[in-house]
Amino acid sequence: MTENVQMDVARKTARHNIVAGAALVALAAFFFWKSFNISLDFVDEEGVGPRFFPQAICVALGLIGLILIVFGIRNQTAPADKSSFEAKRFFSDAVPLFLMGLAFVWMFGAFGYVTACFVTLFCAGLLFAVRLPALILLPVIGTIVLYLLFFKLMTVFEPAATIFNPLSLIGLQ
Repeated sequence: MTENVQMDVARKTARHNIVAGAALVALAAFFFWKSFNISLDFVDEEGVGPRFFPQAICVALGLIGLILIVFGIRNQTAPADKSSFEAKRFFSDAVPLFLMGLAFVWMFGAFGYVTACFVTLFCAGLLFAVRLPALILLPVIGTIVLYLLFFKLMTVFEPAATIFNPLSLIGLQ
């Protein structure tokens, strides 16, 4: 009896993996195609360019989607894989992260990258109960590394903040 239940769960999980994998591949392909609309006006011939990161993420997501599809076709599941939706976890983790993403987009335009990234990483640390000193180090190091990666290495154009940009105080903006 329990073997039949386990087989039913494995089949259900396999179907979920196929559907999720196909959706991920489709989403990755769409965003990869849209990434060619990113302007290369400010890029040197030798630089990585602003298309690199989105395209690399799309390729990685596409590969993950393909792996999910293959696992689904083979009816392979992880040993502790559960094909269930946990509403409590969704509302305690996923929804706040989504709202932080929206807040990041607004703060990026209003206060610039540095403030938006630091505040978002700090709030994410609070959400996931990161303790000191990592609660301070993660936003500081993350903000610096991502700033150097996007705006210096990939030469992505940083839009001016509409309300206040703290980089203007130290002459970097």
